[in-house]
Amino acid sequence: MKTTEEYKEEYLLKMPIYEKLGDNLCESIELILQAAKIDNLKVYYRIKDVDSFIEKIERKNYTKPFEQTEDICGIRIICYFQKDVEIINGILKKEIDVKESQDKEDLLEINQFGYRSYHLIASIPTSWQKTPNFRNLKGLKAEIQIRTVLMHAWAEIEHKLSYKKKSHIPDQIKRKLFRLSAKLEEADEQFQEIKEQSDKIQLEILQKAIRKDFNFSDIKNLDLDTLQAYLDFKFPGRSRGLSLTSRLLDDLNSYKLTLQDIEDGYEKVKPYLKEIEESVFLDKEGKWAQVGAARYILDLTNDIFLERHSKNTDIKEKKILIKEKYKL
Repeated sequence: MKTTEEYKEEYLLKMPIYEKLGDNLCESIELILQAAKIDNLKVYYRIKDVDSFIEKIERKNYTKPFEQTEDICGIRIICYFQKDVEIINGILKKEIDVKESQDKEDLLEINQFGYRSYHLIASIPTSWQKTPNFRNLKGLKAEIQIRTVLMHAWAEIEHKLSYKKKSHIPDQIKRKLFRLSAKLEEADEQFQEIKEQSDKIQLEILQKAIRKDFNFSDIKNLDLDTLQAYLDFKFPGRSRGLSLTSRLLDDLNSYKLTLQDIEDGYEKVKPYLKEIEESVFLDKEGKWAQVGAARYILDLTNDIFLERHSKNTDIKEKKILIKEKYKL
């Protein structure tokens, strides 16, 4: 069996290959989540430091530490909502070679606090090993942790406090930690409920609009969900994004414009929209997102809105020419 110093030396020699594993896996996971249209706060990795590696193999009595230690490369995926954790877990099981998975919540007692997350042990799929980024990474394992933002906050603070076990906590502090854990868990659940309620509101408005049971022109106080439902109704099949819709709503409020201003502009531009879009992109495959289409329509039909481009003379002049061409 090797000495501690020999293991340290070997570990330091292997660290660059684990850095490559973490870097390339994170990049691939980000692309996978982007394709699945799952927003996330961050995907990042860390390589276990040499002292932690030595401590673990001594504590576990590992005889083949580089095979038995599965978290030398640790990847964390921080998402926003509870259901995203489950969805990401399912996607990764299809995309990469998952050796085992575990929901850490299953390990907690009813009255026990602790961070909740999914942990996967994974390696590079055989099909990936042919690509330059993943050559020479065969057989290496990474631990992937999937957490919500609040799960992550708890885990980081818990780590900072070093209370890894219930027995570590002074009695005077236990009750406060139990309460905090319960509040974070409840907040996670409520954020998920708010997300689902928001989606439900948008869908109900859209369905009513399709049935002609809803008139957008009657809206007095425009909110984000109603504006998004309108964009879904008017611009189906285009890319959508609530963050972009939110900024559009701010601009509408700032310029004291209403949904009716977009609707009036849409009716004017509608006969020429496809032709204008093709001329802008110079490529028939090019396409505005929902918010992009709404903004362009407002630029062409509302002088107040067009002034926001006053600093970019070229763009402004091009839109003025389009306005004149189509008599908008």
